[in-house]
Amino acid sequence: MRIPKTSLRVLAGYADTFEPHGPIGRWQGGQADAAGVIQMPWYEYQPEVDRFVDDMYATRLVRPVDWMRWAGTPEAQHLIADPTAIADATHDDLIYLVTTILRGERFSDGEIAGAYERGTLLAIAQRAQALLDGGPGNA
Repeated sequence: MRIPKTSLRVLAGYADTFEPHGPIGRWQGGQADAAGVIQMPWYEYQPEVDRFVDDMYATRLVRPVDWMRWAGTPEAQHLIADPTAIADATHDDLIYLVTTILRGERFSDGEIAGAYERGTLLAIAQRAQALLDGGPGNA
């Protein structure tokens, strides 16, 4: 799958957002109310992260792919665990990474925050820029 240049530009534009600068949100909930009822905790993201999610869906970087199967492969595990490996990621890898992180958030609050803390989101944005610049793997 080829990522259109317009979509790569949008993705690359998030490099500044995902530069390490502190948390991108915070955990909410989890405390008992007056009746003793505990609401499940959730991760509340800063508005920039919400815009990122919206933009990834709008630019079709989140695709209907079998991301759960892909996430279990050794290649995916390597890319997810080692953000430096993303420097050689293909267009397909970026699509699967973005899709896996954003769809994973639906099942596990804080998935996006974890990808930010590992440096994965920054590496993805930087790789998008490298592909725009004609870097390796741009074929």
